Amino acid sequence: MRLVSCSLVTKLLSHKIAKVNELIKQELNGILLREEEFGEGVLATILAVETTEDQLEAKIIFSVWPENKGAEVLKKLNAHIWHLQQAINKRLQIHPVPKMRFVINTDEAASQHIEEIIKKVGL
Repeated sequence: MRLVSCSLVTKLLSHKIAKVNELIKQELNGILLREEEFGEGVLATILAVETTEDQLEAKIIFSVWPENKGAEVLKKLNAHIWHLQQAINKRLQIHPVPKMRFVINTDEAASQHIEEIIKKVGL
């Protein structure tokens, strides 16, 4: 029986977490687009997901345009967290599905990226 090096295990775990992060990001963006309404002219986008190594928690980093609607969108996401968590639980074939926590991104570069998307889609 061969011993697996710690660095290989760490690398495999990091790859798995990266895949989980991307799956959650894609699914949540789809759910927000199809099922959530934040008001006319308000766009919320999931920018990143940071899942803990034990997969028990995930920080969901999102951006809002216009920026002054960020607190309002965060409040609504937190009010619907149970529904969003259940939707992710149903769509993803991973266990455990991390408990989500939403965080507004305040990075200027992300805001510029959202503005570019808005210009492309013509809002």
